[in-house]
Amino acid sequence: MTVRHTADELVDAYLKYLGEAAEPLPEERRTELLAEVRTHVAEERAAGVVTPEEVRAMLARLGDPDEIVAAATDGLVMVKRQPRFRSRDVATLLLLSFGGFLYLLGWVAGVALLWTSDRWTREEKLLGTLVLPFGFLPVALLGTLSTAACRADLNGEILGCGGYTYPGWFQVPIMIALAAVQLVALFVLVKNARPRRSAGLRG
Repeated sequence: MTVRHTADELVDAYLKYLGEAAEPLPEERRTELLAEVRTHVAEERAAGVVTPEEVRAMLARLGDPDEIVAAATDGLVMVKRQPRFRSRDVATLLLLSFGGFLYLLGWVAGVALLWTSDRWTREEKLLGTLVLPFGFLPVALLGTLSTAACRADLNGEILGCGGYTYPGWFQVPIMIALAAVQLVALFVLVKNARPRRSAGLRG
């Protein structure tokens, strides 16, 4: 099946690719290059490049983003491209998920690393902090709770009940739901981790 993209989607994909390819450039040159390309694209579209086919042709004339970046590096001192994940980012994700088992302090440390990182936006940091505080700890605690247990005498009369008064069949679905929520949040953070996505931070 052929997937058709709108003109806006084609431009966004091109600019995203160009931005990623330009990461090794010095920040000033990278910003300048992206601004030049965006301006050129905007001028072309304002001049009548509207349909997806016309946009594809226009982007083809602009050239491959890797080739544009290669031409822009002439005479420049390149900077080392930051890896997608650093050791502190791996520690952040592990502490957010399992740090609650370390007397809760590990999770707090994970939240601190999350909010001082440049890999995630503010919305993603809120997701990682609030979607399931203390990570998988609530799931484990729920698993340790007992359902209602009653004792009866030989005549079948109830002598007393102890534990929590919710049905046993209700416990497992809740545990699965909580674990799924935490896994989804973790997936979003792993998928979206990129350098310099958080404004004002250069972690």
